[in-house]
Amino acid sequence: MLVRPGADMGSDAPGCIQWELNRRREIPHMVIGETKIGGSWNEYDAEMLTVSFSDWMDMPGFTMEQWLGGRPLVKRLPSVAIATYLKKYVERLRLRKKFHQYFVVNSIKKIGDVWVTSGKRSTDGRSFVIRSKQVVVACGKTSPRKLQLPNEEHCSSNIVYDVRALKERLDATKKTVIDEDENYDTPSTSTCSPVIVVGDGVSSVDCVRHCLERDIPVVHVIRRTLRELRNVMLSRLSPIHYSEYTDIYRMMIGRSVHKNYQRVLDASITSVSKIHVEITTGSNREIIEMPYSTVAVCIGRESHFSTVFENAHTFLDYQSEQDETLFAVGAYAGDHFVRFLVGGCLRVAQHITGAANNNNVTAKLLPIC
Repeated sequence: MLVRPGADMGSDAPGCIQWELNRRREIPHMVIGETKIGGSWNEYDAEMLTVSFSDWMDMPGFTMEQWLGGRPLVKRLPSVAIATYLKKYVERLRLRKKFHQYFVVNSIKKIGDVWVTSGKRSTDGRSFVIRSKQVVVACGKTSPRKLQLPNEEHCSSNIVYDVRALKERLDATKKTVIDEDENYDTPSTSTCSPVIVVGDGVSSVDCVRHCLERDIPVVHVIRRTLRELRNVMLSRLSPIHYSEYTDIYRMMIGRSVHKNYQRVLDASITSVSKIHVEITTGSNREIIEMPYSTVAVCIGRESHFSTVFENAHTFLDYQSEQDETLFAVGAYAGDHFVRFLVGGCLRVAQHITGAANNNNVTAKLLPIC
């Protein structure tokens, strides 16, 4: 609330915290990640607009407005802008030497009072070991949830898990059609097999919208009932700022129709082959067999990072209840929006600063040849 007072109520009130960089109180640390700086923002569809407003994406010491050279003319920015901003943030605050990219962590274990983090660099396969007094897990949920069906991997060439991959597949399919007939570009029409979109969140709506804009028929498989659907996050979005989502949401709840849109509520895909899927729906569990061109599965993301620990950990106040030197922020701690990150990181910094009064925090990188 101090960082962005009234943000959830639509207020543009400035923050109540004044940021000051004090190098003398800096805690030695290093940041390692599987991807380049910016994390998953580099993987999203470049045209996708953020759900959060641009000023909610601010990081301490260098705001979005400062980076843009003025207040943005639009409330929501494309994901490529956020990825670029995060890179510039690291450069502006002179943090680049702290960041180590393409480090894949395989194990984090406690030996005595020292945490040992080990893994390999994806660029050259070289192993690494990092020893530290504390560890902060700041990885998000980056792995797409799958249908968990026996034949899913066998049909992987026809299944995508986000709008970026869907666009690439549809573009590749369109190119094949053009190559087969060089005289003209054959447009997509409602006579082709539909794209089946699974899910009822923002990502699924992005997929539905992209298909409808290209005149591609969509079958939208939604697990929730109509009553449940009226209470999802999409129902609370303002049509002023989120018209692309509210338009599709109206179709999802039956308030509007589109010639290429068909919804199936209280449903799930229970079987998939390379040419059709089986959709089970309703209280009587009716089975619908339907042909498809592509299946877009947008049912959320998950983290597999917990497998790197020897023992399970639960977190309270961003600190492990099993070990006071282990912390978590972001999605791993339940904060799924960027605007919550600053508060979580402040709390972790407070924990670590208190511990640093008694012990020096050190981190050493020891490559294994």
